[in-house]
Amino acid sequence: MKAIFIYNPESGSGRIRRNISYIKKKLESKYSLVDIYESKSKEDLIKKASMTSNYDALIFSGGDGTFNDIITGISKLEKKPVLGYLPSGTANDIGKNLNLSKNYKKALKIILNGNVTEHDVGLINDDHYFMYVVASGTFSSVSYRTKRETKKSLGKLAYLLDGLKDLFNPEIVDFKLKLEGHEGEYNAPLVLVLNSKSVGGIKFNYKGHRNDGYFDILIFKKGKGKNKGLVNIFSGFLSGIFQRKLKKRNVISLRANELTLEASDNITWCIDGEEGIKGTITIKNLHKYIQIYTPKN
Repeated sequence: MKAIFIYNPESGSGRIRRNISYIKKKLESKYSLVDIYESKSKEDLIKKASMTSNYDALIFSGGDGTFNDIITGISKLEKKPVLGYLPSGTANDIGKNLNLSKNYKKALKIILNGNVTEHDVGLINDDHYFMYVVASGTFSSVSYRTKRETKKSLGKLAYLLDGLKDLFNPEIVDFKLKLEGHEGEYNAPLVLVLNSKSVGGIKFNYKGHRNDGYFDILIFKKGKGKNKGLVNIFSGFLSGIFQRKLKKRNVISLRANELTLEASDNITWCIDGEEGIKGTITIKNLHKYIQIYTPKN
């Protein structure tokens, strides 16, 4: 069997780059051929991933953005390699959702053990992909607003410090939601379309679903007074921290395998932690679209 290991040298403060020899040696215990590729940019990463149909496995390392680029790259392949992921970003929400350790040695063991899971992927407007979240509103832009240098030096604290800006100027999103059996207009401080339990490092959707062909849609209600619904958002965060069910008085919860969010062009959608599309979007669930190595439990 043949494998390729693609890694983002900027992710994880260079830890993966410093341990390439170890990673290659471990992978060679399973694969007869292991090629190594260091990505040079987002575009380069996507292009290289699109050229991996002749490999049995595509192993890669990086953060949530890197994972999204890999999915984009392999999306047009008729024969997609099995994916193996070594999380090395700041938040690593995708890694958490897959129960993968940020310790690269432990993550490598999962790949070598060879348990494969089929995983859903989201498709936006027929040309953009996402693994775990599409979001807009208060705190949704923190992940891509925060400077890379700050994330390197402060880690998750960098997100917290940047997020303080939204406390004084909460964003309100006006949109129309259409899905089978439901249509409504909303004015909300935060809206999330999820194929995950964890967002921003917090499992506040810990009772959420994955890999069943549906998305969880969470619309946080706009509160009365000056807080503009911040109390409802924080209540959601606390629900995740203490593993409590989200309260209906704070959030509207819906489920769908296809939906449309109609919004003006000044609304930006955060896609897997990166700045994404503006305006109206249609989202579809691609059930069991990829295969990836995960823990047996």
